[in-house]
Amino acid sequence: MSKEFKLKLEELENLSIRISDNISLGNYNDILQLDLLRQNIIKSINPEHAINFKNDLTKIYEKNLNHVNAINENLSNLKKESRHSLECFAAYKKK
Repeated sequence: MSKEFKLKLEELENLSIRISDNISLGNYNDILQLDLLRQNIIKSINPEHAINFKNDLTKIYEKNLNHVNAINENLSNLKKESRHSLECFAAYKKK
């Protein structure tokens, strides 16, 4: 995610919080101005940013999926080794 896009998202979040705070306080005078600022930021966001953000999320998802699969494989191998060790201990115990 580009730094510019991240800053715009943070600014949007801050404006939304300010709008919400003004509504809860009954201060409706500043809401129109804040909403116009918010709309201008939304219009200024390049669609390419959204595509890049989606691609970044997809890469993160795929990497996490690979990690989960590796962990499951390691866990399966550990279970097999553990079962084998328990069988060996049981065999020695019988002697």
